[in-house]
Amino acid sequence: MQIIEGVYQLVTPFPKFSYAEAKEYRRDLGRTPRWIKSLPYVLPYLVRSGSDMALVDNGWNTDTAYNALSEGMAEHGAHPREIRQLIVTHVHPDHFGLTGRLADESGARVLMHEKEAEVIQSRYMQPQPLVNQMEGWMERHGVPRLTAPEMARGSMGMLDKVAARQPDVSLGGGERLKVGDFEFEVIWTPGHAPGHICLYEPNRKLLMSGDHILPTITPNVSRHAQTAGNPLSDYMKSLEKVADLDVEILLPAHEFDTRDLKGRIAEIRRHHDERLEEMERCIGDGATAWEVASRVKWTTGMLADFEPFMQRAAVGETLAHLEYLHELGRIAVHDSSEEGAVVTWTRS
Repeated sequence: MQIIEGVYQLVTPFPKFSYAEAKEYRRDLGRTPRWIKSLPYVLPYLVRSGSDMALVDNGWNTDTAYNALSEGMAEHGAHPREIRQLIVTHVHPDHFGLTGRLADESGARVLMHEKEAEVIQSRYMQPQPLVNQMEGWMERHGVPRLTAPEMARGSMGMLDKVAARQPDVSLGGGERLKVGDFEFEVIWTPGHAPGHICLYEPNRKLLMSGDHILPTITPNVSRHAQTAGNPLSDYMKSLEKVADLDVEILLPAHEFDTRDLKGRIAEIRRHHDERLEEMERCIGDGATAWEVASRVKWTTGMLADFEPFMQRAAVGETLAHLEYLHELGRIAVHDSSEEGAVVTWTRS
């Protein structure tokens, strides 16, 4: 669908969904993904100005997603082979999966943040060392030994749905990307991913927010074996980077476009304040991240009922909140170097 002249919102389905199902969810704005256990679609954005054309994010590398993308572009008189720039907000499979396939077909340049480029090899091209590292890391944070191997694999079973490609252009934030008479400012917004970027077009007062800001759900902000620093702290600071932008149209990568950037940022801050308080309570007299995650009331249920991939996401999100609480001085961490020791947390 056309957002404004030259900017078009497309729909590509997740592997479990058909294109028709994805479009149905997109049309019915009252039935948003918060009520189902997995997201049904991603929203790529086609930017077209004169003979220049860019695609922001794409979808899983499946024939269904590729055909959906092609059909959506055809509705606006375009074809994937005409794409000149493939801009990736971050390299999670649903945003990055079709990149190699589309680049091969079109010859387009691939652009992403340098910190996302750094993890492509270990996640998609030679993932086994990372899986081994994640298994030991999960056990250190209290995940039962029998459960840890399955959780460590994460989305490795979906590797055939990612056509990985290293970027032609690595970004650092602050660049200006031209697409015809559009000029997008690259804003580095780490948190959901270390190299997540948003794209701001000041003349149209338009912000493409990727997974950084979504209309009703909050992105997973996780700590894991490959994460450096404090991702939730990074995320909260990244909200500040975009909070004062003059934005009339917010274009996220999931759910639907919206208009209230400042109001949504305020809601996200309240959500994390409440989640921080809940996790602090769930520590009780002392707990591992696995134990805290098991006590939290997640939007979609309790940890014990989740599939391994979602359990991993919940433990990672728990750790990000615990690290942030520790940074704020509200809890203490106990991390022994002894073999077999687990990391525990206590309230200050």
